[in-house]
Amino acid sequence: MTLSQDEFGVLGSLVVRRNGRSVPVTAAKHRIVLATLLLGANRSVPASDLIRRVWGETPPDRAAQTLPVYVMRLRRTLGEPQLIHTTPTGYRIDLPPDALDLHRFEALADEGAALAAAEDFTAAAAVYERALECWHGPPLADVPSESLHETEAPNLAEQRLRVISELADVKLRLGRCDEVIADLRRLTAQHPLRERFWSQLMVALYRVDRQADALDAYRQASTALARELGVDPSDSLRAVHHAILTGDPALHQPAASKWAPVSQLPAPVGNFVGRGAELTRVTGLLTRAPATVVVCGPPGVGKTAFAISVGHAVRDRYPDGQLYVNLRGHSTSPPLSTSAVLARFLRAMDVRADHIPVDEEELVRGYRARLRGRRVLITLDNAASVDQVLPLLPGDPGCSVVITSRNELRLPATTVRLDVLRGDEAWKLLARTLGPEAAVAEFDALGELARLCGYLPLALRIALGNLVGSPHADIASYVEELRGGDRLTALAVDNDDTAAVRRAFDLSYAALTPDAARLFRLAGLMPGPDFSVFGAAALLDAPEDVARGLLEDLASAHLVQRVGVDRFALHDLLHDYAADRAAAADEDVESARRRLFDWYLRTAIEVGDVLYPELGVSGPPRMSPDVARAWLDAERASVLAATEHCAAHGPLPMAWQLINAVSGYLGSHGHHVEFLSAIDAALGAARTAGDRDAETRMLMWLATEHRNLGNLRAAQRYIQSNRPSERVEWLHVGLVGIVHMELADFPTALASFERMMELGEREGALPHVRISALAGLGAVRLMRGELEAAEALLTEGLELARAADGVNIEAACAAILGRCRTAAGDYRQAVEFLRHALAAWYRSGARHSRAENMAHLAAALCLDGEHAEALRAAQRALALVQELGGSPRIESEVHNALGLVLRHLGEPSRAVAAHLRALELAASADYRYGVVRSHVHLIRALAADGRHAEALHHARTGHDLASNSGFGEFEQMAATALADLT
Repeated sequence: MTLSQDEFGVLGSLVVRRNGRSVPVTAAKHRIVLATLLLGANRSVPASDLIRRVWGETPPDRAAQTLPVYVMRLRRTLGEPQLIHTTPTGYRIDLPPDALDLHRFEALADEGAALAAAEDFTAAAAVYERALECWHGPPLADVPSESLHETEAPNLAEQRLRVISELADVKLRLGRCDEVIADLRRLTAQHPLRERFWSQLMVALYRVDRQADALDAYRQASTALARELGVDPSDSLRAVHHAILTGDPALHQPAASKWAPVSQLPAPVGNFVGRGAELTRVTGLLTRAPATVVVCGPPGVGKTAFAISVGHAVRDRYPDGQLYVNLRGHSTSPPLSTSAVLARFLRAMDVRADHIPVDEEELVRGYRARLRGRRVLITLDNAASVDQVLPLLPGDPGCSVVITSRNELRLPATTVRLDVLRGDEAWKLLARTLGPEAAVAEFDALGELARLCGYLPLALRIALGNLVGSPHADIASYVEELRGGDRLTALAVDNDDTAAVRRAFDLSYAALTPDAARLFRLAGLMPGPDFSVFGAAALLDAPEDVARGLLEDLASAHLVQRVGVDRFALHDLLHDYAADRAAAADEDVESARRRLFDWYLRTAIEVGDVLYPELGVSGPPRMSPDVARAWLDAERASVLAATEHCAAHGPLPMAWQLINAVSGYLGSHGHHVEFLSAIDAALGAARTAGDRDAETRMLMWLATEHRNLGNLRAAQRYIQSNRPSERVEWLHVGLVGIVHMELADFPTALASFERMMELGEREGALPHVRISALAGLGAVRLMRGELEAAEALLTEGLELARAADGVNIEAACAAILGRCRTAAGDYRQAVEFLRHALAAWYRSGARHSRAENMAHLAAALCLDGEHAEALRAAQRALALVQELGGSPRIESEVHNALGLVLRHLGEPSRAVAAHLRALELAASADYRYGVVRSHVHLIRALAADGRHAEALHHARTGHDLASNSGFGEFEQMAATALADLT
């Protein structure tokens, strides 16, 4: 029952009831407008979205004037009180609570998941069943919008299947295996590629002593996956099969959902002592039931070590994994943003890069959805405030959270305060490290040392760094020296929590050589969470071997911590102490910081010279591509931190220069959230400095990122907001050409690339400007079916790229030439071009381009009769693009190539599945060329599978879309197929 007399439905045919009375909406376009508003109920739907849903990508000229008329008539149909309201950007339908079946379904699904996580399985099953009762047919069944059926309907259907799968899990936990078997027999027949259903069916059959049938189900699943996709079962499905073969007792336990446990906890701290009562209390809380615990206390008291020890002690109670992050709330490095943390967590939980949203609210929803129904321990270390923590709480009753902070955070949590160690615990920490002989001989001295260190763990460990290996007499001397202190200690306030640490720091620092002391002072300038030997050398303006030796000295004194090969980090307090010492020594910190940032920039440019030489090499490369990529992997966080530091404190130009240097890497390796944040910071710096060229570049990087994420419309908005100067106009018009080409706006794309050609001919222009223009023009001509013109342009571009030693642009020209040769039927030469491009992209490390090129190579090999090699190439391309994520456009191309190969191997039903997936991906990214290519491929695949009516539908759709978009090659192919079919 709904809470009002109004009821609306989209989970089946469109349903409209007002005041308990059915209201017919007979006009097809009115139903489209209403369905679109209902899917965005209670929020504004842009008029442009409504126009696209009603008329597709090529609306009539008067669509904007006609839409308000449709809305007015809908208002009349729906009657009073008015539900549809005009907003500044479009329209909004306001619905009473519980009036829309989709809202009821989503709320019930969430309630069922919460009940299942709380192990109330009977109630969860009942709620899940009520959720599924909201459905009364295929979603939007009588809404004739191709756009809605390509994008929204599949998402709705996917939500339903997810709930069905979760209901099956709950029924298995309740022992309702016979009921589950009947349901899953039907589901595996309808969805043979959903391995989760096969896994549940196998478990259910095994639990009712039908082992042979369970094994036969695995055979059926393997056959379906091989036939439809050319792949083997996943690791999880093979694991269930193995468990059945070996009679694993775990199969009699409740079935677990597909999940790859993640373990991010750092290694336990060595020689951890004390905290017995606190450990017992917290581990007891986390063992008995999920809980949230805040561990607070002064700096240096060992909060992190305690939280890590707790995590390792209870990890068996959290079989789905342990997430960990240092929030850097009290660090000299910039604190981690919520978006950056959530993106890291989602990547750790095997969420593909292209499925990780950019918007913070969507990130929070995605994070909590991923954790739903799981038992995961989340450790949030070094938090500064409640606001920093709240979005990171899982919102699921099955997960626990341990938070460390210097502050007592006001959260619905159990608070545990850590104070300094007891005297006997501090003595034990010293004695364990120094050895039994020293412990016996210097019993009193060690007790006095513990007292002088304030029983603070960090101070004790610093003192140990000076004492390890010392004879007994030196221990007594050290205690005397520590008792004396210096001016800094003498001036410390009695209740200063850091006073004991400072005493230990003073002595460790005083024992350093002058050069090591200087490096320690300067290490406090490092912007990121850690740093390398080479960064330290830049700070010192010294050779690398000198810096390495000094860092070893600092590590031995426990003043820096070794965190990897040639990488080190400082505790937050040591950062502060180093800054104090730098000020006391009148150190020229700005010159040192500038040397460090110059090193970041200089090395990043060198890396770019190796990976992107066509952008203007500054000298002969001094590193291999592998070394270049390894440097970017290691220094990413530091370079981004340096970018934000420069954007906030200067020098401002360094912020956008660093972004320009590392943009190619960040955009192609899935670090989208961090990259977008850094671009925003650099964009602010450019605007503050009034540097229009830098502002243009940052806006272009924003546009490029959104294009890479499959959001061409967002990319277009950033491009349109930009007004570049002449100096960087080539960058702007080039991206305009690419985006409009992919949106099938050929007149705009051609005009942009022709303008780029003019700019490339100017005196002083970089060679790649003209070459890129030729490649863009050639790609447009190819898409329009003008092969001779395309090949002439691309051949010129390839020759210029070879002369300029431009690896990536040479590969691009060769790849498009290969596609031209494929379209012309010269498959042998197509293969040669595409292999040449592939080799170049292997050298540069451009993995997304490599995946796309392998797809086109697979197609050329297939048409040349090399079917086995073509299948291998397509499968490698699919594995690579799914590993990388981030480009539905490229993944669409890969699935189309796979479908082509499968059809030529005589497996048309598998080919149809691949092309349908390609169509879904291309539509989601507004990639019209991919949409039309998918329709054209589906014609042949469906016809070969004996599905002539469906083939005819795709032939007509493909022909109309190709004709309207100007895809000459596809238009001819669809026309030929139409003639054959009719």
